[in-house]
Amino acid sequence: MATTQLTILQKNGLFSFLGLIKAQELKLDDVFETDPRPTIAVVKLDPREGQPMLKQFETGREALSKYEDAISTSIERGWDIVYRGIPLHG
Repeated sequence: MATTQLTILQKNGLFSFLGLIKAQELKLDDVFETDPRPTIAVVKLDPREGQPMLKQFETGREALSKYEDAISTSIERGWDIVYRGIPLHG
């Protein structure tokens, strides 16, 4: 599985974004942390909501399941998938 997966959805002229990300979490306190923790999360950006939502998970399997559930729920609610895959560059 790629490090990042994204899904762009469209409904009634609105675009929404769902992302599955695997990254290193760094704590930027007074002292730079030299031991980054791996993290996996689902990110949602819906223009009707004020802020993006990020939910971290203990396992990749759990995160992937929630990501797939969010996509399925969006489709059931009338959203169309515009793009689904790895981020494009360029």
